[in-house]
This record gives sequence, C-alpha cells and structure tokens, in this order.
Amino acid sequence: MPVIGRFVNIGIAVVRLPHFQEEQMPTLLQAISDVNHRRLEHDNFIQSVPIALRQNTLDLNKLKKTVSDVENLVAELKESQSAAADKKQTIEEIKESVGYLLGRMEFVRRELMFEMRYGASGGAAEGDDQITANTKVLNQEKLEQARASALRLNLGCGHVPLDGYLNVDRRGLPGVDIVAEIDQLPFGDDEIDELFSAHVLEHFPQEQLRRELLPYFHRLLKSGGEFRAVVPDAQAMIREYGNGNYPYDDMREVLYGGQDYDGDFHFNMFTPDSLSGLLVEAGFGDVTVIEAGRKNGKCYEFEISAKK
Repeated sequence: MPVIGRFVNIGIAVVRLPHFQEEQMPTLLQAISDVNHRRLEHDNFIQSVPIALRQNTLDLNKLKKTVSDVENLVAELKESQSAAADKKQTIEEIKESVGYLLGRMEFVRRELMFEMRYGASGGAAEGDDQITANTKVLNQEKLEQARASALRLNLGCGHVPLDGYLNVDRRGLPGVDIVAEIDQLPFGDDEIDELFSAHVLEHFPQEQLRRELLPYFHRLLKSGGEFRAVVPDAQAMIREYGNGNYPYDDMREVLYGGQDYDGDFHFNMFTPDSLSGLLVEAGFGDVTVIEAGRKNGKCYEFEISAKK
C-alpha cells in the first residue's frame, strides 16, 4: 500500500477511536466479563454436583431405612393383633368352659339337694304322718255339682274360700270343701278346668315347684284349662323399699312368712318374669301377667295366668 494510503487509514482510525472507546468498548468489556462469570459458575456447578449427589444418596438411604422401619413396625403390629385375636379366642373358650362347668356344678347341687329332701328320705318318715293332711271330701254334693259343670279348684284357700270354686286346704277350716295336700288332690289327669291359688306357691321350694308341683298341675288340667296364681311381687317390694315407701318389717314378713305355724313359712319369692319362666318350663303356654305391683295389705302382689 502507498505511504499516503497508510497515513489516510491511520488518520481515519484515529478519528474513529473516540467513538469506539465511548460506544463499543463498554459492550465488549461487558461481553468478556459475562463469559468469564459464566465460566466461573460452570466451574462451580461442576464442582458442586458430586457433593449434591452424595447428599442425595445419604438422604435416600435414610428414607429407605425409615421405610424399612415402618414396614417392620407394621409387621409387628399385625403379629400383635394376630396374637391378641388368638388370646381373645382362648379367653372366650375358657369362659365358655368355665360357664359349662359352673352350670354342671349347679345342676349337681340341685340334684343332691332335691334327693336329700325328697329322694333319700322317701317322703315323710314313720311317725311324721301327722304333718301330712289326710285327703277327705267335706262337701260331696258341691263336688258332684262341679263335676257336672266345671271343676274349678281354689288351692290353699285358708280362711278365704271363694264362691264358684271347690275350696281346698290341708286344714278343715270353715268353707273348705276338700281337705288335701295340693300335690295329692283326689283328681286324675286331664280332669280339672281351672286351678287357682292365692299366696300358696311361695310356700314351696324352687326345685319342688319346678320338678313336681307345676308339672303336676299341668297334668291335672284339661286341654285348654287355665292355671291362675297370685303371689308376692318381690320386684315391686324391693323397688318400693328402695324408694323408702315400704317398711322393712312388712317386707321381711311377706318374703319369709309370718312363721306362726308350720305351714306359714315361705321358701320362695317371685317376680313376674321368674314365675313366667317356671310356668313355661312346666309346659304351660299363653302366660299372661294380669296385674303387677298390686297393693294388698302389707303385701305387694302380682297375678298371673297360663293355659295348658
């Protein structure tokens, strides 16, 4: 290039240098700075990746261990629940066995008590006949009239004979038509239309009622015949005593009898439910509680009926 041309280019460059310094140099410097900064960040990122990966690995291992611990805990809980279920089943089986054994023991106890009172003794001992009433019809005419219409017996009538009934008692009191023990009546099976008793059943022990007396009454009745009874209402008496409305002496006398003579002792007490159960057990049906908690002198009583 000619010398004059070089000087011309140099002159032009010199002229443009201020413009380059003011406008393009800052942009170039910024670009260089950005590239350098990015390189530093890149180097830092490359260096930080292994550290982050190691931390993630540690966290992942911790998480896996936690999951494993939870799974083991769940397995232990399931095993505990299974063991608890097995134990519960075992307890229920033991309770059932104990209940059965207790029932058997109670059955044996009742058998022994019954045999001691009614079996081994063979009834009244020699010389004790005076405590058992000799059966005797005191009003034969009334008996024949009843046979022609309907045989209705008022058992254990005592001093309260009823019209329309053959009144039966073990004592020859005024108004008594037949002297007899109520378990030795002068009638056969399927012969009686109605049996009624008021404050009589409580004079008999539970097992005698269950095994002998109530089944005996059931046999005496005709098909469709009715049994009615009035007895002290233990449920009502206990309730009223607890409420402060019933004197203790009255309750004691009603529950255990006046005890003035041999036949005035009570051996049993009833609630409507308990006597209903005994009647059903003896073969009766259509058991109905006519009235409960009825006040009668010192006594609360209930009336019940059942059909054969």
